[in-house]
Amino acid sequence: MREKLIHLVEQKNDLPPLPEILRRLEDKIDDPDSCLDDITELIQTEPVLRGRLMKLANSVFFCGGREPATDLGSAIGRLGLKMVLDLAYTLELPNLFVDTKGFNQLRFWHHSLVVAVCARSISRLLADKPAEQANAYTAGLMHDIGIMVFAYLIPDLYADFLHKCQSVNQPLEIQEKNEFGIGHPELGAIFIEKWWPIDPGVVQTVKNHHLPLSEEGSTAVIVANRIANSQGIKNGTNVFVEPEDEALGEQLGLSAEDTDYVVDEAQEALNIAQDLLAH
Repeated sequence: MREKLIHLVEQKNDLPPLPEILRRLEDKIDDPDSCLDDITELIQTEPVLRGRLMKLANSVFFCGGREPATDLGSAIGRLGLKMVLDLAYTLELPNLFVDTKGFNQLRFWHHSLVVAVCARSISRLLADKPAEQANAYTAGLMHDIGIMVFAYLIPDLYADFLHKCQSVNQPLEIQEKNEFGIGHPELGAIFIEKWWPIDPGVVQTVKNHHLPLSEEGSTAVIVANRIANSQGIKNGTNVFVEPEDEALGEQLGLSAEDTDYVVDEAQEALNIAQDLLAH
């Protein structure tokens, strides 16, 4: 089954591509000759994205009590270009996989957004390399995308599998390997690498997000995923997850205050997700 699934990922041309707006936005942001007006003009062509970014720029989570942004340019200036790109991914990716069976897709994306926000905070607290900090949010948002790929490629079989494995006290990725010969971390990484023009560091982190903390470059997402699960913000599959190690923060050199801060971020991100993804 492993070889069949990998073949399907590599050959199935109807797997969803990365939305054109994300590719164009990333190109604009990376182009040294682009200016804020160019990026504002591009986002203006996407009314839904424009409206959501305006709303987020004026939310308590991002506004911090400042005067509200009254136009898109000031909203982008307030959020910053990297945040605008991260939020564009957050808004666009949930539209790619629809009608999934066997799990709650809304809860899946709530969990993914919370992991993304927490991973970004943890990466900063750990003073990761700049490239790892830049990728932490995207990797957190995409870390479980392999579950969507499973549900897309073999919908009925995977839905039956999820129903069956809810009563087994083993993590999802272990049960996937036992049943299909491959887990969602590896399948998701293969999919992203094949079909989405994403930084290789993100691909590697998606692949490693259930491995021990010694895996370089994956720590922030590994820990963010565990914190989200420990707060009951799970990915919608209702499958057993390993309990969080209470000494995890100490192992990483995070203070109790740091850990509390990330947990608070998780709850605030969940509130944002519930509002943002309900539409």
